[in-house]
Amino acid sequence: MKLTARAAAETISAAHNIGLRDAGRVLAAGLAGPATKQGSALLYDEQGLDRLLDRPECALPELDRWRPFVVRVGRTQAFDVDAAWSDRARAVAGPWRLPLPTSVYLAWHSSLNPAAGMRHPLIGVVGDWAALGAEITGYDEGRFRLEPPGPWFDSFQDTWLPLPPRRRWILWGAPSSVVQPPGRPERTASQTAYRSSRDWLSADVPVRSNGRF
Repeated sequence: MKLTARAAAETISAAHNIGLRDAGRVLAAGLAGPATKQGSALLYDEQGLDRLLDRPECALPELDRWRPFVVRVGRTQAFDVDAAWSDRARAVAGPWRLPLPTSVYLAWHSSLNPAAGMRHPLIGVVGDWAALGAEITGYDEGRFRLEPPGPWFDSFQDTWLPLPPRRRWILWGAPSSVVQPPGRPERTASQTAYRSSRDWLSADVPVRSNGRF
């Protein structure tokens, strides 16, 4: 079955409790699979959408173990999950204005190799879903120097992260980062309703709006 972009975005919004604009960006990034064009409409395969929404939450012990720097891809930045790693990395490299404590933490508390100085895990997300893994190897004039991720990213591939809304970045586990407890009730209710019925029309969960889709 094919869904219009609007119907697919409403499905994502209801199932994951995110705004329509963010849901549209998830679709545009290709996380639910490629769109097919029919006339002036973009159509998405329902099975691809189901696979996206069935992705599990990343394991909290892995977040606590690796303490990644998690960034949301900016709303004005183009992002394609099928693009080369270097192209996707540019979307999260910056510019960033980091508080001094955050910069110090990144430089001296790397979970990858504390003896090597700054080399810290970075995860780029679109909506809530992990879309890029990288390792921070430097920070110059507001931009990160990044390299491809090591095996640690296997724990986050094809998962979603329990992030608070409206935060552009979070340094997981840092004293200066305050993260809401995972498993927010409204998100859990949304996912339960979606999984109990794959028919998006019958999901008794409101669609959020954070701008026109």
